[in-house]
Amino acid sequence: MSLKTAFSIVVFVLAAGMVVTLLVFWNVYIISDYHTIKELYMVTHGTPEVPAAGRWTVLAVGITFLSLVLVVLSFYFVTFLRGARFKQQQKDFVNMMTHELKLPMSSIQMFAQTLKLRSTGPEDRERFLDAILNDCARLNLLLDHLLKSQQIERGRLPVSLRRQDIGIFVTDFARKWPRPLKLSMIKDAEAQVDPVLLELAITNLVNNAEKYGKGSTPEVVLETDSDRVRISIRDAGAPIPKKYAKKIFKRFFRMPNRDTRRQNGVGLGLYIVKTIAKLHQGSVELTTGMAEVDGWKGNRFTLSIPRAK
Repeated sequence: MSLKTAFSIVVFVLAAGMVVTLLVFWNVYIISDYHTIKELYMVTHGTPEVPAAGRWTVLAVGITFLSLVLVVLSFYFVTFLRGARFKQQQKDFVNMMTHELKLPMSSIQMFAQTLKLRSTGPEDRERFLDAILNDCARLNLLLDHLLKSQQIERGRLPVSLRRQDIGIFVTDFARKWPRPLKLSMIKDAEAQVDPVLLELAITNLVNNAEKYGKGSTPEVVLETDSDRVRISIRDAGAPIPKKYAKKIFKRFFRMPNRDTRRQNGVGLGLYIVKTIAKLHQGSVELTTGMAEVDGWKGNRFTLSIPRAK
């Protein structure tokens, strides 16, 4: 919280306290000072005779006025907080993007300069080129996430559904993945999906499992019931606290801990996964902790979509 925001909160609390104090004093004064009400009635009605409801009418007018003042103060305060939060989010986003772009660009530049300035053996050359390609892939994924995020916000993310055998789809995905994956599959799991978007969703979930799984090999589990196909990716990383279970699917949100700060990312992966699930009339859920009879402990993200009839 910035100093400006803290100061504004203090000012609002003091202002609200003053309004409430005035409200209390107004009630006490009107109820106790009957002579003032008689004078008001003499001015407005030409008679000192106050009807039985007169005192309560004056009291209600005062309460209404001061209540409106309090509502207006609250409205402007909430508006200010939203603006301050938005500015902070913009600042955080710029910082994250600067970090995410600078690291791979610096790495690419370093390896390219090394290849240019000195002769290298075949093994070093191959290693440097692999590092450059990996950083380029990282940049492409980041830019793809930003593009998809903008398309989602504008409601323009293209979707082309087709009938797909999800078992074959996931098997092909695991075969193309550059690192080992555990598979637990069932047969006869067909659904109407957009292959490009589904692959992006699984890619994001597997990437997360690798980054935060403490070195464990991600496991991809395919299950079905009478009307749903469920693709789960689980790891053996530290369980995500319950208070973040919903926030992690929000745009640009990243958990405020050391493990998260050490990993690349701008908080768009799970937001995109959730959107892709919705576009397939499905959902994505997080299960953490001791959730399996085999003693597994960690995080499990389950993408659930309708099964093809």
